[in-house]
Amino acid sequence: MQTLVLYTSNTGSAKRYAEDIASSLGADVMPLKKFKWKNIDDYGLVIYGGWIMGGKIKGVDDFLSHYDSLEGKNVIIFSTGMVIPSKEGRDVIINANILDIYHVRYYQLRGNFDINKLGFFQKAMIKMYMKQIEADPEANQGYKALLSFLDEPLEYYDRDGVDKIINVSKKILSSPVEVEATPGEEGK
Repeated sequence: MQTLVLYTSNTGSAKRYAEDIASSLGADVMPLKKFKWKNIDDYGLVIYGGWIMGGKIKGVDDFLSHYDSLEGKNVIIFSTGMVIPSKEGRDVIINANILDIYHVRYYQLRGNFDINKLGFFQKAMIKMYMKQIEADPEANQGYKALLSFLDEPLEYYDRDGVDKIINVSKKILSSPVEVEATPGEEGK
């Protein structure tokens, strides 16, 4: 069974994770926008990774618009973001992206953040959001810590999360039949 890793990346986190996962699995890897869906039959395991903005996984709508082509395949989705992965955050992302209606496994990984790598619109949105946090004396300290990211880029690599994805993928690849996702299976 061949493996394909697709990604949509903005500051490089999703790309790095996708390339590392693909390297460990001997998989093909490429940006989602370059993949030709007519070739999907070559793969039994398809992994998609995208970055989070406003609770949405970028590119996941495009990826899942091809869900009929993924029927009978094992599918893993991961996201990268600057917040610390948690059960609550995972649930919010699953609901916001309507992942619970699909037969997929989902993993939340922590990513990098460098405001200098963002486009004008994204920078403006984040700066506006940060000003609101700064002005709110009731804002929780975790959010106030985000203010430091404006001056100092956040570099983070979630080795444990990547290892979980790789290990589950290897289990899938070693099984002659589709490995069912277990309820609540997650990568924090």
